Amino acid sequence: MSQLFRAIALISALAAASASADVPRTQPDQALQQLESQLGYYKDVHYATDHGYTRVSGCESHPTLGTMGYHYARPDLLGLTPPVNGRVNGTGTYTRLEPPAILLYAPDGHGGLKLVGAEILVFAEAWKAANSHPPMYRGRVFNYMEDDPTTARDEAHGFMPHYDLHVWLFEHNPSGLYAQWNPALSCAGADEAH
Repeated sequence: MSQLFRAIALISALAAASASADVPRTQPDQALQQLESQLGYYKDVHYATDHGYTRVSGCESHPTLGTMGYHYARPDLLGLTPPVNGRVNGTGTYTRLEPPAILLYAPDGHGGLKLVGAEILVFAEAWKAANSHPPMYRGRVFNYMEDDPTTARDEAHGFMPHYDLHVWLFEHNPSGLYAQWNPALSCAGADEAH
């Protein structure tokens, strides 16, 4: 009988951990508020480009899941190397957000862009060569991304296999702080000139 109780306790603990793993922020988190304040300069996309960020994608959107927006990356933090089979490649294993390797911007509805979040991205091959554990941020394991050639959609968004994690610091995401896509955002009105 004690094995049954241990199994039930384990299942309950796993369910509770899973349910709380990506809930939207309802309580202020001082560390995230401080990070949001530190990254406030990047709300101006011109400040970002003046400090080494370059646009590496159009406005990324999914028909049912939501939007990621434009990705502005710091090539030095990603350790970018020549593409492999037309895919972005790199040696980056940088997992910090001060500064972020990638900034996420979305159309602001007035012809400009607004900062909505940041992304941490490490290339799988480089990460596995240097680490025996998966990349994590604040206890959250990154998502593994690799294109499935049997589908029409490019699940890796033009990148070689990698791990990534989105952090929606500047725009509430009903799917959760670390969700891949934000259904509250849209690429409507996106100007590819950005």
